[in-house]
Amino acid sequence: MTLGLVFIIVGLVWVVFRKWIASRQLFITDQMLNRPDEPEAGRVSGFEQLGVFFSILLIISGVVIVGLTLIFRPPWSG
Repeated sequence: MTLGLVFIIVGLVWVVFRKWIASRQLFITDQMLNRPDEPEAGRVSGFEQLGVFFSILLIISGVVIVGLTLIFRPPWSG
């Protein structure tokens, strides 16, 4: 259940800070590939959309894990 809650929290933080995370990811990959030019808006938007996809995936996975844990937890486990 803890894993599910961590997934949900990480997914929510990622959604809130997605623009900053996308710009940092793009900056780091440009530095790694030795591209000194300024990134285009389309590339930043692509990184942002990919981050939103992963955050939604994390949130859904977390909800499923928490839900299944609550459903299949034995009543005597406290």
